[in-house]
Amino acid sequence: MNAVTTTDQNSNVQVWRSSTDAASMCKEIVVKRTINLQGRRYVPVEGWQAIAIAHGCVASAENVRTLDDGVSAEGVIRRMSDGKEIARAEGFVGKDEPVWFGGKTNNGKLLPKRPDFAIRAMAQTRAVSRACRSAFAHVIVLMDVGLETTPYEEMAGVFDVTPQRQQSQEPLPVDHLAVIKAWVAHAQSTANILAVEEKWKKRVGKLNEQGAPIPPDVQEAAEDLIADRYGVLFEQERQQADANAEVTAEEMPA
Repeated sequence: MNAVTTTDQNSNVQVWRSSTDAASMCKEIVVKRTINLQGRRYVPVEGWQAIAIAHGCVASAENVRTLDDGVSAEGVIRRMSDGKEIARAEGFVGKDEPVWFGGKTNNGKLLPKRPDFAIRAMAQTRAVSRACRSAFAHVIVLMDVGLETTPYEEMAGVFDVTPQRQQSQEPLPVDHLAVIKAWVAHAQSTANILAVEEKWKKRVGKLNEQGAPIPPDVQEAAEDLIADRYGVLFEQERQQADANAEVTAEEMPA
């Protein structure tokens, strides 16, 4: 009997330690992604998903249904190690929400109906957030940073806001190297690649003026990509010119 009791206590202690470790592990990203509504800070779905991952779990949505009064979905939390379901909750977007189904808001603003795919997506997002909350709300409390345990996506329907990120937040970093790679890949002639080079120089200059310069190593890598592509295209055009010259010579009368 004592052995069973000890095992249960050890298990509870281990669960508590896992939660405190998870709170410490993902606190930075959760706090960074919070959104302020009416003076309170709420955690959006990506913050809740970070908490789930820190616990070795994955959150997903399923069973999306269109009902008479709105759209419903089910959120599920499963352990990645064995696929065992540990939590399930419903997400719902109601037709009484003008932010999604259109109509006049509490402050008199008239909004259009959102596309059906966007409404279904929000139902799934709310389902995932709600499932994460049901399993991990205590982790938010353990972080002790004054965050609300109600998911942001639910409050976005209460307050007349759009689901997009607020403009006051820092923009996501731009992968400049990926941009130049795409430009270079589409260049099919030396004229094209020279135009790419000019476009890149303008981009670098503009960002310098804005006080957000592209890192030197990225600029160097971009210049190497442009030079390499120019070399390939130049050789292709030279070979084509030689081939055209041979054809012309053969067609000339003796």
